[in-house]
Amino acid sequence: LFAALLWMPRLDTFFHFDHAPALNENRSLAEFPQLDFAIGNLTEYIADMEAYFNDHFGCRKQLIRWHAEWKYALFHSGGEPNVIIGRDGWLFYAAKKMVEHYQGVQQFTPQDLLDWQTLLEQRRNWLARRGIEYIFVIAPDKQTIYPEYLPRWLTRMRDTKLDQLTAYMHAHSTVEVLDLRPALRDARRIRPTYLKNDSHWNDFGGFVAYQEIIKALSRQYPGLKPLSVDSFGQRQVTKFEGDLAQCIGLDIVENNDFFLKPKSNLPALEMTVNLVEHPSFKGMAFTRNFKAEGNIVVFHDSFGRDLELFLGYHF
Repeated sequence: LFAALLWMPRLDTFFHFDHAPALNENRSLAEFPQLDFAIGNLTEYIADMEAYFNDHFGCRKQLIRWHAEWKYALFHSGGEPNVIIGRDGWLFYAAKKMVEHYQGVQQFTPQDLLDWQTLLEQRRNWLARRGIEYIFVIAPDKQTIYPEYLPRWLTRMRDTKLDQLTAYMHAHSTVEVLDLRPALRDARRIRPTYLKNDSHWNDFGGFVAYQEIIKALSRQYPGLKPLSVDSFGQRQVTKFEGDLAQCIGLDIVENNDFFLKPKSNLPALEMTVNLVEHPSFKGMAFTRNFKAEGNIVVFHDSFGRDLELFLGYHF
């Protein structure tokens, strides 16, 4: 058996019997290098050949999946420092000092808070001079909505930077800063608002966020009223998916996904997406609703993708 395992990668190079699903590595695999006989290029060629081999050796996909599955099953570990495995199979995004932020170790200084106030007020004032209203919305990370599924060692010690910022802005500024945490915590009593295997909220969580945004905007535009969830057909979707599960190379069933399909009484929307090749800018999505009045422009991260459809029914 040991000898067979040693020979598996070499045999797969010729016979291609590794049919494991392709790994979602979010990068381009190394290409086969071209040999250049110029003086000094041999070292670079050897390094490129090693990179190519590391990305293409036989049984690579299956071996990586076995490695991930065994670590998860035997040691409750994903082998990936940017993913924390919590209780009941919940996964949490741990990059960018998530632990320190959640525990409250990372704090804003008074100057940091003043800088945020200055930035947001400058944006609000610039837009106001052009007749445009402004609202600043914070999409909360999953651990702030479902803290009971974090590992037992990860506990809060003091207020977070988000707590600091919202409290400071409400006390010192008139810029509308919308904290979605209370609404998302209340809504989870109805059905889950975040995905277990992903860092984002699900369709229902995005809908709750949309409702809160429209409620906040209605203070500036009294005619606005959020749609009811009954305007959508709701269906639970069970699938193998999730950006955090992909990070650790596992196919884990996701049970917290809900799909909201517009009912026929809602106006038809035209939606288009223009992708742009840029490392920090993925493109623009346009939603056109000819029965609505006014325009809305949203600068957002990946959480905003679930808002485009719902906001399109008002603008």
